[in-house]
Amino acid sequence: MTLHGLTEEQQSMWERDGYLVVENFLGREETDAYNAKVDAAFARFEASGAENPATGALNYVRQICGIIEHGEPFVELMEHPRMMRILRDLLGDSFVMIDNEAMLKPPGKLAHTSWHRDSSTQIVMNEKPVPFMVKVFYFLSDVPYDGGCLAFLPGSNRMRNDELPAAEKPEDMPGHARMNVKAGTAVIFNAYTYHSALSNVSDVTRRSLIYNYAQSCLRAWPGYEPSEALKAAAATNMRKMLLGVTPWVNDPKAFEDADASAVGKMAMG
Repeated sequence: MTLHGLTEEQQSMWERDGYLVVENFLGREETDAYNAKVDAAFARFEASGAENPATGALNYVRQICGIIEHGEPFVELMEHPRMMRILRDLLGDSFVMIDNEAMLKPPGKLAHTSWHRDSSTQIVMNEKPVPFMVKVFYFLSDVPYDGGCLAFLPGSNRMRNDELPAAEKPEDMPGHARMNVKAGTAVIFNAYTYHSALSNVSDVTRRSLIYNYAQSCLRAWPGYEPSEALKAAAATNMRKMLLGVTPWVNDPKAFEDADASAVGKMAMG
């Protein structure tokens, strides 16, 4: 099988564990730039009195649901060429964006979720199991072990519900793996993988940008629908596909166009 963004080792780890950790996905300058843009977006969002949709609002965090509406850089990260190649290996040649957000987990805050799967659905395409949804976390800060880590139960992507262990507190889940990662790390996981957020008892705010992709039969979750202005401005097949303007692209050339566009932006920058 041809791989576009993953190594064979990464593919094996994905199938075994249900998640992948890609260190140094964003460089230091990129991470610093996104941190500045996230801070500016939160300043505008909170000063305006805007509210997140009830479908996405969580306790114990600061968040902006639909962060792609807050500037072109967030849209560009949604369609990062390297990540698109990885997702092509995981989801196939056609997929859409269904939600996205900026999230800050301040110190001293309890877990904002319990252990769960993001989807109970599993599908098979061309006789191969493929994820219904894949979520990507870009961490913009170092995350210490006690810093409110995203955590997974490795291998739970292959477990039945009745095989999943239980825990009274999220931190007590036996065999869990914590994403105490460095800034610039991308963490990618199958929606069927059992996961949780843990309490932040460190003195560091966990900072992340989160993008959720799904098979093209789906649309953005209520409250996360891209604006008409954003859709109207979409000029490439890749962006049109992700925003659901032309959801059935299934066009390998869209990935080539995304690569060419990224090279052009780098040249102009």
